[in-house]
Amino acid sequence: MKTVFRKREKSYAVAMGWTLGQLRTFVTVAELGSMTRAAEQLGYSIGAVSQHMSALRRAVGSELFLRRGRGMILAEAGRTLLPRARSILAAQKQAEMAMLGRDFRSEAIVTLGVFGSASTRALPSIVRALGERHPHIEVRAREINVETMSAAVIDGAIDLGIGINYPAVPLPPMRGLSWRTVASEDFGIVVPAGAPRLTPLDLAEADWILPPAEELFGRAMRLATSALGIAAKETHIVTDTAVALALAGTGLGLTLATPIMMSLGGPDVDLHPIAEAGGREIIVLTSPDPADPVAAVAEVVAEVFRPRMGP
Repeated sequence: MKTVFRKREKSYAVAMGWTLGQLRTFVTVAELGSMTRAAEQLGYSIGAVSQHMSALRRAVGSELFLRRGRGMILAEAGRTLLPRARSILAAQKQAEMAMLGRDFRSEAIVTLGVFGSASTRALPSIVRALGERHPHIEVRAREINVETMSAAVIDGAIDLGIGINYPAVPLPPMRGLSWRTVASEDFGIVVPAGAPRLTPLDLAEADWILPPAEELFGRAMRLATSALGIAAKETHIVTDTAVALALAGTGLGLTLATPIMMSLGGPDVDLHPIAEAGGREIIVLTSPDPADPVAAVAEVVAEVFRPRMGP
C-alpha cells in the first residue's frame, strides 16, 4: 500500500515537458470536475488553470477532459494520466518531507465519493478508522450525486465511492466497475413525530413527497408505494432528502426513508417501519482491480457499515 515514484513516470514528466504545477492543477480539476472550483481551491485565477490545462494537453497530445453538462469528466487520456499524476505528486511530497529531515512514510492519497446521508452518518467513523489502521493513507472526500457515483468511478474522477443499489431497480453490470454490498436497510414511512400508525386508507389519501421519477430513487420509491397497494398522490417532487424529511415533519405529506437517511432529519420526524415497501443496499464501488490503498479504504468503509447489515 505504498505510493512509489517510478523512474518511468519521472521520465514521462521530463520527456513530455509538463510541470508539477500543471499536474497538481490537473488532479484538482479531475477531482472537482470544474476549472472554476479548482481555481478557488488552488488560489489561482481561472485563466491560470486554463493555461495549465492547455499546456498539459499539448504535452500529452490528446484531450484530457470532456464536457458533460456544466461539469467536466476525464477523457481516456485523462483517465490514464490521473493515477500517474497522483503518484508523481505524492513522490514530490515525500521528497520535500525527507529534505526537512522528518521521519516520513510513503503516503497515498485516495479520493472517496460520498453522498448526503453517508457523509453525515459514516464519514467521521471512516476517517477515524483509517487514521488508526492506515495513517499513511490520506482520504479526500468528495460529495457526488449518488445517481452519478458509478460514472464518477468509471471516469476516474474518484478512486472509489459509496453508492446505492435498489433491489427493485438493480444497477446493471458496467464495464470498468465493481461493487459489493456492505449494508442493507428497509424503507419506512416518514411521519411527524408522535403521529399514530397510518391505515391503508390514510396512505391512499395522503399527499406524498417523492423524488423525480427519472431517478433510480424515484423509480424505487414509486415501486415501493405500489407495493403498499396505493397510487401515491405526488404532491411534492423533491430531490434533497433533508428537504423531504423537513416537509414530512411539518405534516405537508408522507415520504419514504431508511434509518441511515433519517440522520438528515431532526426530532420532528418518526420512521414507521413497513416491510412491504422493500429497501435499498449500501454498496462500495471501485474499479475491478483497485490499487492497494483504494482496496484498504474500501475494506474500512465496509467495516463501518457492516454493523448495519440486515439478517
